[in-house]
Amino acid sequence: MSYETTKRKADHIRIALNRNVQSKTVSAGFEDVSFVHKALPEINKKDIDTSAKVLEHKFAAPIIVGAITGGTVEAEKINGRIAQVIEKLGLGMGVGSQRAAIDNKRLERTFAIARKKAPTAFLIANIGGIAALGA
Repeated sequence: MSYETTKRKADHIRIALNRNVQSKTVSAGFEDVSFVHKALPEINKKDIDTSAKVLEHKFAAPIIVGAITGGTVEAEKINGRIAQVIEKLGLGMGVGSQRAAIDNKRLERTFAIARKKAPTAFLIANIGGIAALGA
């Protein structure tokens, strides 16, 4: 893996930790939605099932935590912690592009930690179009 790619991966983490990266001008559109209040006190919260089944994997809720980490030393710790949480909560996780590990076998552990810490969780990843073409 080139120095530039490694640096860019580390920059993703550094920027997310040290800068305000939330959008100030784009919204999800929730301000355009209003609900008629109708309390449901007769419903027991424990009776509500938020689980979902995808590709024969049962999720506690239809949530996959996306990650851009991997490919740097810092990413191993981050991916490990995210994986521990999703395993405990019964969610899924995306570990991001595997390109770094394909280019540099020493970086495999920055992705593999997710399976180690979340042995039963649903994990997804990608290699990126450029990596698949061998560029």
